[in-house]
Order: sequence, then C-alpha cells, then structure tokens
Amino acid sequence: ERLADVAERGKVIGQALRVRADMAATRRRLRTTYAELGEEVYGRLKNGELDGDVSLVTLQQQIDHLKADVREKEEELRQIMHMGFSPNGPQRP
Repeated sequence: ERLADVAERGKVIGQALRVRADMAATRRRLRTTYAELGEEVYGRLKNGELDGDVSLVTLQQQIDHLKADVREKEEELRQIMHMGFSPNGPQRP
C-alpha cells in the first residue's frame, strides 16, 4: 500500500513538473512574441510611421540611448581584453 502511495505521488509530481515545464515554455514564447512586437514597433518608429505617439517616441529614444551605451561598453570591453592580452601585459593609463 505504501509503495502504491509513493508511486501515485510520483505520478502526481511528474504531471506537475510537466505542467510547470509547459508553463515555462509558454512564458518563453510569450517573451519572444513581446520582443518581436517591440522590434516591429521600434522599426516603425525609426521609419517615422508612428511619430504621433509621444510615449512610443520616448521609448524609442530610451532604446537608442541604451543601444549607444551598450556599444560604448562593448568597445570598453574590447579595449580591456586587448590590453590585458597584449604581449606586454596590462597597460596602465
């Protein structure tokens, strides 16, 4: 009887884990869809198709600033990696 009870609990836990995995997959698809929507709206903003919406234009400007910040950080990282791995070792400014 205990073995049957343990097996039943295992079955329930297995079903719960499958549902949780399905929920996680659905959430990933939802995030991907939101990202695709955002990219579509951003592209239309850049093309001037949605200029009338101030909140969307403000978000576009924030994205542009964040992208510029990321590019700066990428360049900083490249410089750090280049200096750190140069034949003369790390260089100090």
